[in-house]
Amino acid sequence: MSEESFDSGYDEFSQDAYTTVDAEPFAAQLREVIDAIDVSDSLTTPLKRAIEDLLQLAAKTVGSEEASVLVRDGSEGGLKFLTAISDVKEELLKLHIPAGKGIAGLVFSSGQPMAVSDVSNEGSFWSEADEKTGFKTITLLATPLRTCNEMVGVLEFVNRTGEPPYPPFTPEEMDHAAYFADAIARIVDAHEIAELVESIFDRSIKTVISGIEGSQESTEDLREWVKSIVTAPEHRDMGMLWISLREIFSKGEAERELCRDLLETFARFTEKRSAVNTSYSGF
Repeated sequence: MSEESFDSGYDEFSQDAYTTVDAEPFAAQLREVIDAIDVSDSLTTPLKRAIEDLLQLAAKTVGSEEASVLVRDGSEGGLKFLTAISDVKEELLKLHIPAGKGIAGLVFSSGQPMAVSDVSNEGSFWSEADEKTGFKTITLLATPLRTCNEMVGVLEFVNRTGEPPYPPFTPEEMDHAAYFADAIARIVDAHEIAELVESIFDRSIKTVISGIEGSQESTEDLREWVKSIVTAPEHRDMGMLWISLREIFSKGEAERELCRDLLETFARFTEKRSAVNTSYSGF
């Protein structure tokens, strides 16, 4: 008997066995076991801890009393606080900064760092954060968080250690901030991807439960769910690609092999194109 015939026969046997055996007594037990699987924050927690450790070191190096990491909030250019070194951290984490608002919004949209010695003289300063938290911002340094060509957030340093009046942030300190921003940006991007992976895994577990209870989620339902996730556009596209790959891979070995060949060919093409563009720009 060929391998293909065996697989087909085994699948038919499995389906017959499932339909002839009363699965009801096992359904509750299976659901209990699957419900116990908890991967929430298993990927994001260590990444966030690394961001917080770098933020502590960056604040100390720059000579700032307070510091924060703001990340994308949706696809409209808004921002939210991922973490912060501040007495009002919990209040900051609840805030949403509208697109283009405040110094952080300006830095995020322009991709350029900004140092302000006295925010009361800066028209772009968004005072609502201070009003909602009771904090008093005086001096501020904001640096973009960028990975390749994608803006992923803003690194902010607020006020100085000691008592005001505070000395302005120096060009050297801005360079130090940019150095830390490069490392933090990479981890922030990984954190966003990890959030998506955790969401997909959680959805997959729920799909298993649905299968036990007799209902199956269609590929189109899954695509609609991925579209609804609040994440960066490129990460949503990554989720959509995962769904397409999963569907192709489920068809069989021939389809998997063809998909691998196509992806490897495309990877070689983009690598060659990138090398040509780099060479041209260097010329």
